[in-house]
Amino acid sequence: MENQYYQKRVVQFAEIMDKANIDAFLTMAASNQRYLTGFTGDECFLLIVAGEPHLVVDSRFTTQAHEDSPGLDVVEYSDHWASTVASLLAKRHAHWLGFERVRIPFAQLETIQAATSFATLVPTKDLVESMRMVKDATELKLIKTAGHRADIAFRSMLAHFKAGMTENEVGAEFEYQVSKAKARGTRFAPVVASGPRGALPHGFASSRVIQKGEPVVIDFGVEYGGYLSDCTRTVADGEPSKEIVDTYARLRVAQQVGLDMVRAGVSSRAVDTAVRAKLAEDGLGFGHNLGHSVGLEIHEDPRFSPFSDTTLAPGYVMTVEPGVYIPNHFGMRIEDTVIVTDKGCTPITDLGKDLVITR
Repeated sequence: MENQYYQKRVVQFAEIMDKANIDAFLTMAASNQRYLTGFTGDECFLLIVAGEPHLVVDSRFTTQAHEDSPGLDVVEYSDHWASTVASLLAKRHAHWLGFERVRIPFAQLETIQAATSFATLVPTKDLVESMRMVKDATELKLIKTAGHRADIAFRSMLAHFKAGMTENEVGAEFEYQVSKAKARGTRFAPVVASGPRGALPHGFASSRVIQKGEPVVIDFGVEYGGYLSDCTRTVADGEPSKEIVDTYARLRVAQQVGLDMVRAGVSSRAVDTAVRAKLAEDGLGFGHNLGHSVGLEIHEDPRFSPFSDTTLAPGYVMTVEPGVYIPNHFGMRIEDTVIVTDKGCTPITDLGKDLVITR
């Protein structure tokens, strides 16, 4: 490849392959292909053999692949992708083919197994993803820009937000403002969940009409240069009840406990535990993970979770997003995406967290 930025990654990945005792690696994950080569398409197959990347594509992506990744060996298949992969493996005398066991569909695994009977298939897990956990300066710049563009779109949407709108209308207004902010929407529609629907953590927008004074959970982000932002704010048009105001205040305190703990060297599980403990003091809690990493995909490892533990490192990009969900009553969540540093963390957004919208 001509692009040294991606060539360096391929060289690093070849070392990971050596440690995994494989001489070839196949990924069908668009995010991993982009990370290693800069290719922005999908439905293609990246094969790395003896340290050399080969992108196996159909005719829809040939020109795009050459434009995205100058110098990359782009192989257009006309018969079947599996036979092309098998031919490349045989040509380079590769016998140990690593595949991504949590990403490859079983039908495709059967197909490649039938085409490469001369090779041993080796299941692997998170070989590329382990490289992606720490973001470099280029990635962090793109993520910060995504966060900034999301801020612009959200503030512009709030200028139009009012009781009487439907959740769908709020979501559509945000997506319109994203396009005006010169960004792309994320790969998920924004969550807009009002009143009792706020108790649905992923309550995507509906035709429900937003009422005065009720909390509305809005979970949103944008894509910029392939990298994503993720943020949640809970807002209300009009004065909410005392119960809602008091609960929201407790949620803000609990989130701040988590944000204050995030720094390199800290246990991810310890952050999750501390936030849950703070909410539990008031008889509150949530069932989902406290947070996750963000990058080329909206949910990446590591996680803030009771079920996994990772020592935070500089360059991790993490969300901190506790919530309170009371079925058939209301819900609320506050989420910030932050960059882990040696001394703490830096948010990628500067949005306020006021519950009540005032004009």
